[in-house]
Amino acid sequence: MIRYILVDDDQKTLERVKAKIDTIAIDFELEHISSYSSSKQAAETVNPDAYDLLIVDFEMPVFNGLELAEKIGSGKKVIFLTSTQNNEKRVINAIDIAGYLTKPFDIHEFENILKKKVIGSGHLPKAGDYTFLNFGVHTHINIAADKVYYITKLRTVDGKRAKKNCVNIYGKNDELLFENIGPTTIEQLSQDLEDQNFSKINQSVLVNTRFIKERDNLNLSLYDCKEFFSVSSTNKNALLANFKRFIKRF
Repeated sequence: MIRYILVDDDQKTLERVKAKIDTIAIDFELEHISSYSSSKQAAETVNPDAYDLLIVDFEMPVFNGLELAEKIGSGKKVIFLTSTQNNEKRVINAIDIAGYLTKPFDIHEFENILKKKVIGSGHLPKAGDYTFLNFGVHTHINIAADKVYYITKLRTVDGKRAKKNCVNIYGKNDELLFENIGPTTIEQLSQDLEDQNFSKINQSVLVNTRFIKERDNLNLSLYDCKEFFSVSSTNKNALLANFKRFIKRF
């Protein structure tokens, strides 16, 4: 059971969000503990031991969402509600959050965060962990979380480029582990492997977050690899969030 608390200074928003969550509460075993229209009251009243997930407005009087999360959300999963996307960088860089949702509250985005960041967040890939992947009808492979460094459609330092609708999978020292695996897309693999800490950095490349050595704006390198990578501006924030979530587990 996931026990959650809602905090927003707009009473109507509290009611709308709870009503939408109620529609999936049974499926996701969600239990509403309480709602607060005052951040001050929440800070003074909430027992941190009585809930698991804090859903909180980012901009509020007295204590904003970040300040409130720091007061009552230590060790909890936090989802911020924002009216604009301008606060994205501040939110992502501040604490280990589960996610942020722009208003109006989208129940499908909320479900996605629940599945990937709240319910499935306890799994950290360990040596020997394997993920079974299907590629069409005839191709199936097991990949080890601690052996795969990156997956790409592009030409790399070994001079190879994956065939159309396929990918090449590389390990330490740019070793080609699997060649022309498909049919698939980087987008599909990013969904299949997100709980294994892989991040899509552009339309053609997926990297294992645990092996990131250095990121300089939109350039990225991995340990024990000669290949260098370009991070698209649209994927940068998601990569940063995933990387920060990974390192906070140590």
